[in-house]
Amino acid sequence: MQVLITSDIAPDWSDLPSDLVVRVCEPEPDAIEVALAGAEVLVSEVLPRRGASTELRWVQLLSAGADQLIGHPILERPLLFANAAGVNAVHIAEYIIGRVLYHFKEFKQFDQLQRDRCWPRDRISLARPSLRDLKAVIIGYGGIGRETARLLSSLGVHTSAVAASAGRRLYRGYLPYDGIGDPLALLPEQVVAPSDMAALLPEAHIVVLATPLLPTTYHMVHATMLASMRPDAILINVGRGALIDTDALLSALDAGHVAHAYLDVFEQEPLPESSPLWQHPRVSLTPHISGTMPDHNAKLRALFLANLERYRAGRTLLNQLDRSNFS
Repeated sequence: MQVLITSDIAPDWSDLPSDLVVRVCEPEPDAIEVALAGAEVLVSEVLPRRGASTELRWVQLLSAGADQLIGHPILERPLLFANAAGVNAVHIAEYIIGRVLYHFKEFKQFDQLQRDRCWPRDRISLARPSLRDLKAVIIGYGGIGRETARLLSSLGVHTSAVAASAGRRLYRGYLPYDGIGDPLALLPEQVVAPSDMAALLPEAHIVVLATPLLPTTYHMVHATMLASMRPDAILINVGRGALIDTDALLSALDAGHVAHAYLDVFEQEPLPESSPLWQHPRVSLTPHISGTMPDHNAKLRALFLANLERYRAGRTLLNQLDRSNFS
């Protein structure tokens, strides 16, 4: 079996099974298209510019998102597609919790006091309430959403989830550790479909975006949704930038409909210097870093090997994608 992998992960994948014929190319569309001839499996975050070779059967994406598939000509072939959702679920969930604690405990004020070299006489004025009994809405209840719910619930936060369809469903995706997440979807007080999301927002103190970018989720956070949120609520986006209508978000922040936006992803990346997000007082930015981790390639390798076993046995892949979502 010939496998084509991209050079950005190849150094950490040197000990794959000996019966695989592994070839390496640059993670560029044109390079992949040339090197793909004869390969049965493509392991890459990047897709060839046009279609696929006749030998190709399975594309293992190295990204948690799969928006690169939207409208791509590679969908014309009856291929198997799987992504890397869940590989960085723990890291992203911890990032979300860090943002929640930073905001509601107002740690920023201590940095300013340190710069001023002065404590207030009445230190009780610095105290902030517990997070217990806050309400969170997690939009997207895959690996990231479920681990986020677990951590928030441990802090006493009441969670509700928005999933592709209503109801509690078993998680069948990949997770890098035992004992994490919420496999049976028991933690949220309710799991609703996107059509019922609007009813949850007016009471939510925390809104987390951890859903994929699909044609159906593009600009799902729009002016009407933002206007329905609590004025003291925060919005955290670790999904994709285009989940949010950026102009509508800026208007909502200016109007006081939302207290603060914590953004790790943007509609245009890298974020242009001209973007008003850089200096907005109610926006905090990070450079698409929430899922970055030192052992990222090793965990991707573990996912690939698990799916290789499934592929050879004719079983459903971990994180196998529904092609109809991208056409």
